[in-house]
Amino acid sequence: MIVMSVFRCNIVFLSWLAMSCAVNYNGATIREMACDVLVHGEGPYWDSENNVLYFVDISQHRVYRFFQNRLEHVQLDEEVSFVIPVAGQQGLFVIGLGTTLASLRWNLHENIHKVVELAIVDRDKVGNRWNDAKADVNGYLWAGTMGFEDAAGNIPPERGTLYKLNDTGCFQNLEPVLPNVSVSNGLAWNDDGTRMYYIDSPTGQIALFDYDPATATISNRRTFYDFKTDNIPGVPDGMTIDAYGNLWIANYNGAQVLHVSGTSAKLLGKLKIPAEKVSSVTFGGPRLDKLYVTTISRGVTPEKFNEYPMTGKVLEVSGLGIRGTPNRRIREKCFRLL
Repeated sequence: MIVMSVFRCNIVFLSWLAMSCAVNYNGATIREMACDVLVHGEGPYWDSENNVLYFVDISQHRVYRFFQNRLEHVQLDEEVSFVIPVAGQQGLFVIGLGTTLASLRWNLHENIHKVVELAIVDRDKVGNRWNDAKADVNGYLWAGTMGFEDAAGNIPPERGTLYKLNDTGCFQNLEPVLPNVSVSNGLAWNDDGTRMYYIDSPTGQIALFDYDPATATISNRRTFYDFKTDNIPGVPDGMTIDAYGNLWIANYNGAQVLHVSGTSAKLLGKLKIPAEKVSSVTFGGPRLDKLYVTTISRGVTPEKFNEYPMTGKVLEVSGLGIRGTPNRRIREKCFRLL
């Protein structure tokens, strides 16, 4: 099912004070992309080829796109955790559907879609689901899972895995790279592809790996940034990287996005967000100078809604004075016959 709505709701502009010298936080404005309140907004992806913003609502089983001032979504049958386009294939995406890796065919200007199941992971772990995912500098898909989250937000530890999709064997060879993960989350690579940053949310840390672009392998894990260093509340969630090689980290239960140096691990600034449960971020817009932020309304009380009026919204932050890097598509080899 395809649902379309034209964006007509009021735009709210806010300016939030934050600490930084290089970034124009004081002049930044935040607006709601649409009226819809998402239960579990996640996985924003800016398609630079077509100027489209994609994202998901995990709990409502929906993949959204914002295109030419119109919000559309497809309704799926299971929790959907990410949506990433395939290189060289217009209208073809990889999605995480429960613990199934699937393709989604959804062309622009068309009101039909098709889902094809490709592979299933974590068969022995009932209740698990996919969480965050990204394509690396070579276009390989890295995607992680997590255990079942109950109504109170409790998640059993170390039931998830970070996987990589290889060309060899394709869907018969989803390689388990990091086992015993609790909530596999944000991923980012530096511009020359020698560093991979990774988040397992309950650790409260951003881990750093050496990344070998020739073999698409990681090694030498160490802690890069710890929330305890600067007494940051909540946990890290989704993450992106800007054109200067610095990280932008969604702070779940912290009502902010953190700006952290990608080399020194110094906290450069905090962008306050009028939603407590900030889930993910990506740069987009034709000049890649806008920051898109997804948020969550699941479990938020009426009092918290009043305190954080943009809860559950997808937000566009402009005027930061920073540009991002293009989101990468997944390499085509395994998808040519779909």
